[in-house]
Amino acid sequence: MNNVARLAMSYEDIPFMHWGIVSRFNFSDDKARYVPRKRWDPLSAAEIRLVDEKTGKVVAIGKWKGHFSYVSPVRSYRPGESRESIVKDAFKDILEGKDYVIPVTLNDQPLDSPFSVEPILCDTLKNYTAVTIINRFPAMVRHIDPEIKERVERMVEDRYTKIALGINLVTFPTGYYETLSDVPVEVLAAMLSSMKKAIQFSVEESFRRGFRLIPVYPFFNIGRLAGGSQPRLHSQVYFDLNEDGHGAFMESILQAFEEMRKENDCHLCTSRHDGRMFYENSTWIAWATSSPRRNYHVRLAPKRHVARFTDLTSDEIRGLAETLKLVSIAMDKVGIARDRNVLFYSLPFGYSSYFHLFVDVIPFESIGGIEMLDSVRVARVVPEEAASQLREALSSLQPGF
Repeated sequence: MNNVARLAMSYEDIPFMHWGIVSRFNFSDDKARYVPRKRWDPLSAAEIRLVDEKTGKVVAIGKWKGHFSYVSPVRSYRPGESRESIVKDAFKDILEGKDYVIPVTLNDQPLDSPFSVEPILCDTLKNYTAVTIINRFPAMVRHIDPEIKERVERMVEDRYTKIALGINLVTFPTGYYETLSDVPVEVLAAMLSSMKKAIQFSVEESFRRGFRLIPVYPFFNIGRLAGGSQPRLHSQVYFDLNEDGHGAFMESILQAFEEMRKENDCHLCTSRHDGRMFYENSTWIAWATSSPRRNYHVRLAPKRHVARFTDLTSDEIRGLAETLKLVSIAMDKVGIARDRNVLFYSLPFGYSSYFHLFVDVIPFESIGGIEMLDSVRVARVVPEEAASQLREALSSLQPGF
């Protein structure tokens, strides 16, 4: 795989923060404010405290839970940010060897290190079905030149702020598709396999560099209203390498699963979702969740109790691809907004918590004040009715869809 034809951009020519790279050649004091930061909200973040099961004492572990933001101005330079450029497919230039790229996996085979600082021009990527690359306009810093590391790190303002360290990946098909409904199951499975291998590769490389606690956030943004700046279907993965904790929602999930562990139970293994399930295959189930974050909020879970996306077998990856495509088609037939987020909830690496992987498919929808005030939603569609509509939509599909 390493015989891919390449013409590399020199380290000296890499623009500031492209591919998450801050070097002595692209950094200056006037750019200090533009280095991405991770900022915890002082009013909604607190130290994580765990109970020692042997002593019963509450122990602070030096990590945080709550709301945080990645503040990354380079994100505003992404292709497609302006209305005029939304039709531009930036991946086309990459595939034709007209734009630089750092490829991490080709199909499910690793290529360059996720910490590589060598962007290349390469027109042979199109020979593969799916490619995973380093995001050129990331939310985090991936590499800081050792010669300026101390200088850059001195910019941190207070105890709630850190330089945002991490890896941002993008996976896309080499054929052109815009939605999960359009993409063939085989191509979507290749995307998921490429993403899985890239996550494994990135975690292994991060462990080698001394990182031990790594929240990993895989997701699809489909459509401009859902945050998709590129029209071509693609997924992303954020690896947070700050080792300073996790968000409030992940904390709630971890606590919920801890309660299940104490009761020797797993809701996702035992529940039949009270008539809200509308699709299943040999490896996955899909249902309208009982407490929707948006109307027609759909949740998927593997039938096998697995903690991480990278734990899935090839059959489970194929089953997930089939499920995602069918859920998307059913939503289309019901008339649900085509702008959607697909969110993968996976146990952070380095954590030993009890966990069952699940995936949320959430259509875009305008929300109101109460929904911004707290973690609460006002749903207009009864989940059982949503499931009935989606079930009916699937029943009209021909075998093989």
